Amino acid sequence: MTKVIAVVNQKGGVGKTTTCVNLGAALAQKSFKVLLIDLDPMGSLSGWLIDEHTENGTGTGDLLRGTVGFLEAIKRSEDLAIDFIPAGKHLNDITLMENIDPFILGERLGSWIEKYDFVIIDCPPSSNVLIANALMASDSIVIPIQTETLPLKGGIKFLQWLTDFKSEYNANVNILGILPCMFDSRTKLSGQILETMKLSENLGPLVFNTVVRKNIRLAEAPGQHRSIFKAASKSSGANDYTSLAIEVITRSGLQVPEEAVIAPVIEAIETPAVVEDFNHQN
Repeated sequence: MTKVIAVVNQKGGVGKTTTCVNLGAALAQKSFKVLLIDLDPMGSLSGWLIDEHTENGTGTGDLLRGTVGFLEAIKRSEDLAIDFIPAGKHLNDITLMENIDPFILGERLGSWIEKYDFVIIDCPPSSNVLIANALMASDSIVIPIQTETLPLKGGIKFLQWLTDFKSEYNANVNILGILPCMFDSRTKLSGQILETMKLSENLGPLVFNTVVRKNIRLAEAPGQHRSIFKAASKSSGANDYTSLAIEVITRSGLQVPEEAVIAPVIEAIETPAVVEDFNHQN
């Protein structure tokens, strides 16, 4: 059964696109079939995967408007060994329209996505219309949170918003995990924020064991139009996203390939059962 994951946080610059691309690449390396969807009008994921991204390209905006079909919208990244749907030039038009049905994306994807093991949606930071469509089309959520004070506060607010959203729309979407990002072991603040996240009554049970460390290779990869595994396969970034992929596979109830070994960089905490309890309560 296809696992549809929305990577979402209402704050920008916290690692959503980086997580989508490199998590997708890590899953593909383990022989899973992956589709990435760019639902951010800024098109960061699209620009990462397409060498010459132009405004004339079709994409998610056209799919939502019904002017192209699923097969027309899809492109292939041979570097990542995955399929993806770029944002296209009309995605921003959707945010300007009133009374947009939050079920459109799910309807447009339909049964086409059944050939994939994972569909990962890169969400915008601000458009509730597009975020709503992503959540209604997904069965789970990954929330990247930068290990700094303001992103942590924003993450807590997003959880509150998510609870209200699920209640209003009766959304059947659960939190797969919260991903600490841009962790800098050289600073005391990063360590304090990570500890606060793990000890938090609301966040702690949801935090992934994997922590994505700040790494210059991760920052350089988009400019090279490559995943971290092609740009710097021995880097901490490659190790961290491999570890995340294994956690995502496990929490999704799938079997981890035998050759895969979890190598957490921060002391692990056991959370999957608590995650399930939290999601059922909300």
